[in-house]
Amino acid sequence: MQLPLPVSLPVDETFESFVSGTDSELVTLLQALAHAVPDWRDASLLQGLASLKLPMVTLLGSAGRGKSHLLYALCHEMADRDIPHVYLNLNNAEAWPANAFEGFETLPLVCLDNIHAIAGNEVLELALFDLINRVVESQQTVLVCSSRLGPSNPAFVLPDLRSRLSWGVTYQLHALSDEARKTVVRNRATARGLKLSEQALQFLLHHSERDIPSLINLLDRLDTRSLQEQKKLSVNMVKRELGL
Repeated sequence: MQLPLPVSLPVDETFESFVSGTDSELVTLLQALAHAVPDWRDASLLQGLASLKLPMVTLLGSAGRGKSHLLYALCHEMADRDIPHVYLNLNNAEAWPANAFEGFETLPLVCLDNIHAIAGNEVLELALFDLINRVVESQQTVLVCSSRLGPSNPAFVLPDLRSRLSWGVTYQLHALSDEARKTVVRNRATARGLKLSEQALQFLLHHSERDIPSLINLLDRLDTRSLQEQKKLSVNMVKRELGL
């Protein structure tokens, strides 16, 4: 088996930095998985997953819901525990060969991010279908996938793949409330050592894009501007960064 080169994952995308909102059940499941792999079948919280023909968890939702964050968090835990695993972002899969997933069924954990990206690519759909069949046969691997498309979405052109994807368990991730979004930005600012006043925080949230990736990107830019100007983050600084 030839594994892909290691991927550098964002260091701050961990379970500790994830604000779960109404998705606490999923986060609890993934944390239990992170602590139990490779002996996850013995964990009481994972008996529902262990009873499935296909041990697969799909994180479903639109962009910016935290799907990738949770996959990164899982992989950070695996790396800390020195457990063999693999993370692949299928947004990069266009030129991958038909054997891209070969041998993955021997690993305790496989994280496939953005599986919707291969919908309509019959070669890679077949490769994923074959991997799922090998996972079912070996029963050694847990698949954790993210997608913007539900398992039965006709964009996946292979009917057998749609059928297999429905064998696992699917969790729909929900948009965060305004208060939860505020918590995310405040926590990320604190982690960066940014002094963010309540006034500046409120202004930022009400005058920028609402999705979390855009907010974090803006915070990164403000962090750079704050360092360059050697000033605390203020409402005026937010205004200038947003071009207001």
